[in-house]
Amino acid sequence: MARPKIHDEKLRVHLLHRAGEIVSADGLTGLSLRALARDCATSTTAVYALFGGKDGLLTALFDEASERLGRHLAAVGPGDDPLDHVVRTGLAYRESALADPHLFTLMFGEPTLLSPTARARTVAGTALGPLREAVDRAVDEKALRPDTDSATASVTLWTTVHGWATLQLRGLLPPGAADRLESALRAVLEGWRPEPLES
Repeated sequence: MARPKIHDEKLRVHLLHRAGEIVSADGLTGLSLRALARDCATSTTAVYALFGGKDGLLTALFDEASERLGRHLAAVGPGDDPLDHVVRTGLAYRESALADPHLFTLMFGEPTLLSPTARARTVAGTALGPLREAVDRAVDEKALRPDTDSATASVTLWTTVHGWATLQLRGLLPPGAADRLESALRAVLEGWRPEPLES
């Protein structure tokens, strides 16, 4: 008698991980459910049972990417220095990209089956929200000028760290530049620092 197939959480995670690797390497068009099932030593029936098909698999993969990035950013405690908080949040974003490059690529490099509005809201909320909160804190605590536009500052910081992480993942940063992100973020913040008081 054949052993019953068990479509459990371990298999679900394995399928998601392998699907992310395939999408990262070959794009959405390279993702075949049959090949994915073969790579994971299971059947396409398991994929349908766990995700409802390819659409559900890609949506679950996008959700997983958002959640992992969110966890990295949420792990950054506020600390005593509000500017350090901003910088550490930016560094955590880059660390998340390097830890899960295939999920980062899916999140920002490929269209998903979510509507553009929902996708933009999810990505911006996950990626930009913590930076915006850290910038708001820095303004409130007068580490940045009171006229600083938090929306502009946080988007500027996001594009800086996102571009940096993307170039690093693709091996396009100049030699030795990978360790300079903290200095770059502090240089960006310097433009919104208060003028020193005259003695």
